[in-house]
Amino acid sequence: TLGDLRYEASYGAVQPKTVLISGASGLVGSALRARLTTRGHRTKFLSRRPAPDTTLWDPAMDRLPEGTLDEVDAVIHLAGEPIAQRWTPVVKKRILNSRVDTAELLTRAILQQDTPPSYLSASGINYYGTNGGPFTEASPTGTGFLADICHSWERAARPLIEQGIPTSFMRTGVVISARGGALAKMLPAFKLGIAGPLGSGNQQMSWVGLDDLLDQYLFALEHPELAGGFNCVAPAPISNAAFTRTLGSLLHRPTLLPVPARLLRLLFGEMADETVLADLAVTPARLTHQHVAWRHPDLSSCLRHELGLATASPAAP
Repeated sequence: TLGDLRYEASYGAVQPKTVLISGASGLVGSALRARLTTRGHRTKFLSRRPAPDTTLWDPAMDRLPEGTLDEVDAVIHLAGEPIAQRWTPVVKKRILNSRVDTAELLTRAILQQDTPPSYLSASGINYYGTNGGPFTEASPTGTGFLADICHSWERAARPLIEQGIPTSFMRTGVVISARGGALAKMLPAFKLGIAGPLGSGNQQMSWVGLDDLLDQYLFALEHPELAGGFNCVAPAPISNAAFTRTLGSLLHRPTLLPVPARLLRLLFGEMADETVLADLAVTPARLTHQHVAWRHPDLSSCLRHELGLATASPAAP
């Protein structure tokens, strides 16, 4: 695509790598698989289900199959229990273990290699808590269940950093994609004209288009010397009310039915306060400093691209 050509023009050709991905069947993983291949990298996968180029693993066994990391140059860890569900104590434990236990397993396996691969892990902007900002990568860890998850997830790979192995954490905002995630869940209500702001609508959303997120993973993969935390978000957050107006305008539908915060808490419990009602302004300071370009730096452009809309339609103020 034109965007891929621009990325290559900006960052140049690269020595192909063999990349092992966990969680490759998810929204980000499946798209990243295609982008890596297009860029000339070879991909391998860790999964509980048989598939081509896939190594079967069972994290409960506490070890990787023999030869999993042979000739692997980088590991990208995306696997994890979905966040978007009601958080019972059992679910919370699954969310934690599915991320931290697997990160610890991969870390031990990497340390056993004569030539250890670099390591990139998904993480979340909830690392900084549930409200406040603007936060940069230099900001401290916040509080809350998801902040604890992100901190533990990243801490599991600390032995790699101590051994000088390039290790990056992709602290990701709300991913905008019509193929899945938050936007795909919102679209039916918006298309029916029965959508509106969530809660007060004043809470800040830190978001990122899927294509830009993939570029950011490629950038971190291909520049291991810049390892560390990366805030994978668009240059500026937007309020939930502004997001709602913009999407409604592009779809030519009203957005006059706000969803009260108390109803969201009734439906989703604690998850509502840490996700859709979170007021979290995060900025991509390190990516900006490295002059990483965004394909879709503003929400209207991103939504038009994801929804396949003509560029002539006006966006909401």
